[in-house]
Amino acid sequence: MKKILLIEDDVTVRENTAELLELSNYDVITASNGKNGIEKAKQTLPDIIVCDIMMPETDGYGVLQELSK
Repeated sequence: MKKILLIEDDVTVRENTAELLELSNYDVITASNGKNGIEKAKQTLPDIIVCDIMMPETDGYGVLQELSK
């Protein structure tokens, strides 16, 4: 099963998107901001990351920059 990390600060969008992905047989890990998303990405090594751009703590560009290292 493919593992997806979903980084989204809006609770409703995060929960609805995660539910749709789970119904499509994906293993979904969620994070509520960029900082937590970076930590979860390093811990779980997902197959793909779906990330919001405008978020607190670290924005989507910061997530991309940190995980590209």
